[in-house]
Amino acid sequence: MSVTESYTNDLHDALLMKNGNVFWKYWRSNIEQRKKCAEVEGCIESNIIAKKFAHHFQKAYSCNNYCQANNLKHEYIRLRSNYSGFPLPDKSTFDTELVSKIISNLKRGKAAGIDGLMAEHLLFSHPVLSVILYKLFNLII
Repeated sequence: MSVTESYTNDLHDALLMKNGNVFWKYWRSNIEQRKKCAEVEGCIESNIIAKKFAHHFQKAYSCNNYCQANNLKHEYIRLRSNYSGFPLPDKSTFDTELVSKIISNLKRGKAAGIDGLMAEHLLFSHPVLSVILYKLFNLII
């Protein structure tokens, strides 16, 4: 039996047993080619790619009414202070290391959110992302 027949049968068996984890394990190790993304919308220059991402997320997160957005922010902070399920992090315990740890623990293979982001976007982003997210948190709170 050739190697091709072997992993094809393993993939087939995993599908028949409805074992998604085993199927994808075999798929990734035997079929999928791991390549880093070399271009985004035809661009290969990192500064142009960064501008494209910034433009995309600026559009995704821009508000229609700044006054209402500010009111909602203050209402959220007021309600969050009394929330008992998950307390708002103290600035002294919230740092870039915590942000990095949270990102590294994200589950892969989940659907994208309304903004088009998936865990893989954060997991494979530049390490400076945790610093940027930390600074954004400090601006919000």
